[in-house]
Amino acid sequence: MKLLEQTIKELKGEEIEDEIRANINLRVDLRIDDEYIPDMNQRLTVYRRMAAVRTEDELNRLVLEVRDRYGPPTESVLNLAEYASIRLLADRIGFESVDREGASVVLKFRPDAKLDPAWLYQVVQRRGDVTLVPPATLKLDLKKAPASRTALPAPSLAGKTGKKGRDPVAAGSWWAARAQAGAVAPGFTKDEIMRPAKEDPRADDGVFARVSGLLKDLSGGRSIE
Repeated sequence: MKLLEQTIKELKGEEIEDEIRANINLRVDLRIDDEYIPDMNQRLTVYRRMAAVRTEDELNRLVLEVRDRYGPPTESVLNLAEYASIRLLADRIGFESVDREGASVVLKFRPDAKLDPAWLYQVVQRRGDVTLVPPATLKLDLKKAPASRTALPAPSLAGKTGKKGRDPVAAGSWWAARAQAGAVAPGFTKDEIMRPAKEDPRADDGVFARVSGLLKDLSGGRSIE
């Protein structure tokens, strides 16, 4: 039956869906809030449907359906939808996997990836935050900004440093932050002050935005057969 459906699509000139999907692992918590969808079976249904979408239109319809049924989507639901969108882009280009490793994201092409090599080279040269690792891997450095974005200069610490020329607050000294905070409130501990800010993967410099931006750049050179 599947072969018959594929044959019909070929005769109609329709694109045949590839059964192979990209494996995406960006080390982001994608659990839907229990308060948003209290029933576990309904949460699992949303997970499955997000994972199964094959087009942006299908994804958009699903997000609207979730909104209508459960209310305005929470951050976790929006993260899950963005994750699904990234997978669609990776599938379209022909990536086998997109895997975050610390401050880098490693993107491995499938052997049958349909991407113009000349376009790939242009994207790598233009961005500056991407490295081509032979034979078929890209490495996105999350610590580097794309060339199209201008990094702001670090603020001057002139007149604000100690005798060794270092600003203890800028250097991450928890006791200096405590000294400048005025009254010491309960729970004002070293661990709380030094705890890194919660990651927002959908922020302009977040991992979702960075990976999605790269995939969209690469999509411009996808070969059409």
